[in-house]
Amino acid sequence: MSISSIEDLSNELFYEIFGYLDACKIYYAFSKLNYRFQKLINSSSLLLKLKLDNSKSEKIFMNNYQQILHLNKGQIFSIHLWTSENTNQIISTFTIDSSFNCLESLVFYAIKSDLLISLLPTLTCLSRLFSLTIEIWSNIKDLGNIYQLIFNLPKLKYINFRAMESNEDIIISLPIATNEQISSIEYLIMEHPCAFDELSAITSYTPNLHHLKFLSLTHRKVDITSIKPMILPNLKHLSIHIYRKMSFNVFEIFISKLNSKIKILSLTTIFEDIAYLDANRWENFILTKLPQLEKFYFKYSAYFAEDYQTPMYSGQRDQFISSFWLQRGWILDIEVEDENIIYSIRPYQKRWYEYDTEHKMINTSDQLSKSIRLSLDD
Repeated sequence: MSISSIEDLSNELFYEIFGYLDACKIYYAFSKLNYRFQKLINSSSLLLKLKLDNSKSEKIFMNNYQQILHLNKGQIFSIHLWTSENTNQIISTFTIDSSFNCLESLVFYAIKSDLLISLLPTLTCLSRLFSLTIEIWSNIKDLGNIYQLIFNLPKLKYINFRAMESNEDIIISLPIATNEQISSIEYLIMEHPCAFDELSAITSYTPNLHHLKFLSLTHRKVDITSIKPMILPNLKHLSIHIYRKMSFNVFEIFISKLNSKIKILSLTTIFEDIAYLDANRWENFILTKLPQLEKFYFKYSAYFAEDYQTPMYSGQRDQFISSFWLQRGWILDIEVEDENIIYSIRPYQKRWYEYDTEHKMINTSDQLSKSIRLSLDD
């Protein structure tokens, strides 16, 4: 059968197309078109993605949000909320309850702490809320209460918590979890300052973690040796960004506290401890403490200027092209970017010029040993 108009398309194809569109735009374009499209929009087979932000015009947004939020609760799959005067007005007109039985993902952008704290308890009734992303803008001093409310969400698997305007003295007042307070969270991304003792308390609520990312960005001095081991048997992916003092010695002790079989490690540091560039020490550390490691991503930034004494590595040359590194395909790159020297290690990826004349990829150990790059950026 030939298709000569849009209405010749099947319902299934329309459901697929609608899956790429914001719910408000679907309503604006199709809700009053004809009976068929009205029925399609209200069908339980259509899951709606709702984006509430300040960019919506009055005509598109304000005229349709009430129908979606009040009459189509059971179809809403995700809500992305940018808080503003308009969206605050909308939030005040509806209540999140168990009738949002398909809601799996919530994203709060630029939300104020008081509004977030009032909303989080209402989310416990959501039977399918698996993903929560929070970007908080207010300069809150203590994140402990917010974390307590997050850990009360019964089905949550993924949490990304970013504090945009938090200062480096932020604290997370959180007691160690009891057996009754264990969370179902498996992916935890913390984009705010966090000290070792606070991380230990947080992970006591999340023993099922598979993926952990956190920032070492605090002036608080915590004795890492005093921290109890963190029991995270399922942790496979660890990402750490170091923006304050964490020497290689401290990093090694921290990893030993995890008791995890990490397969992917990503470490970024701007703290200039030259021990991070000791390939032999890395080799011994990985073989003894991270024997399961499959992928290693490392970035070390050193400031370089005429009036600054940059720590320089003076150890044995060519350590990063030993058999340990080549067999794993972990390659060292060095870049000079403005006033910084950036050393990075990553799994080897072929570039366009690394093919022979028959377009076969270069992959021998001898050829890999020549793949270390020096990049100079203007």
